[in-house]
Amino acid sequence: VVMARSRSLFGPYELHPDGPVLTAAGKQGVPLQRTGHGDLVETPTGETWMVYLCGRPLPVSGRCVLGRETAIQPMRWGEDGWLRTLDGDASPALVVEDGTASAAPEPQRERSVFDTDTLPEAFQWLRTPDADRLFSLTARPGYLRLYGRETIGSHFTQSLVARRQQAFAYAAETLVTFEPRHFQQAAGLVCYYNSTKFHYLHVTADDDGRRVLQVLSAIPTPLGSSVITQPIAIDAGPIGLRVEVDHESLRFGYRCPGSCAWIWLPERFDASILSDEATLPGLPNFTGAFVGMACQDMSGAGEPADFSYFEYVEAGDDWAD
Repeated sequence: VVMARSRSLFGPYELHPDGPVLTAAGKQGVPLQRTGHGDLVETPTGETWMVYLCGRPLPVSGRCVLGRETAIQPMRWGEDGWLRTLDGDASPALVVEDGTASAAPEPQRERSVFDTDTLPEAFQWLRTPDADRLFSLTARPGYLRLYGRETIGSHFTQSLVARRQQAFAYAAETLVTFEPRHFQQAAGLVCYYNSTKFHYLHVTADDDGRRVLQVLSAIPTPLGSSVITQPIAIDAGPIGLRVEVDHESLRFGYRCPGSCAWIWLPERFDASILSDEATLPGLPNFTGAFVGMACQDMSGAGEPADFSYFEYVEAGDDWAD
């Protein structure tokens, strides 16, 4: 964030003598990086605050899986008429005092059940206002029905409903009813950034038509690559799917009807690829990671998958199986 001043809109302008008013450039130890797009507000008591965009990097990779976030901190006007941070060091502050006794927000725990005809506010979908082509909350009351559309790597019509990842460590789970007839049909739980960066635990069918569970990952290498795990045979019926993310690490689990314990896949996946910084050349990257539900039917038949709930729990709350 930089500042210049002039007595005329048309200049000439005088630059701030200290350089940037707020910056994380060259300050690797600062927990808020990529600061910019600042705006000022003055309170009724005369205090000046700045709101700005920033990113919180992961501790190992330095990647920002949470995308662009909004920060706020108090500022001061110097006797020379220039704006500065309270310490005068132009650094973004992770914690600020606002003069109130309000408690820190609790970790989020949200369980969405699809018992109305309106999608819960936290969820988003891709690229079209015509949501009826992608999902329905009335076709099977009490369920979110996703209609199988194009591949999860498609830039066009995807059936994907997801919510933002809002913490470095969280768990999410769902219960899906889906009976694929062939390998072109799939549905499941996805950790998603865009069509080139995702980890997707899904139910599909193998070449013999048997129902299986596997993970497809899209890795943003310079040439682009995908990795798929060995299929796990599963019985018919609803199946629970779960993901746990702890900063850079991600793991998937599943459980069958009547089972209390989650069965964890042996693989650990790189959660940091779901970030602004891990990218193929030329692609825009500002959204942050999402977690949600998806369904594909590349045959064009639109085979549906029904999801009975979606739960999102941030670390610090109960992660009990």
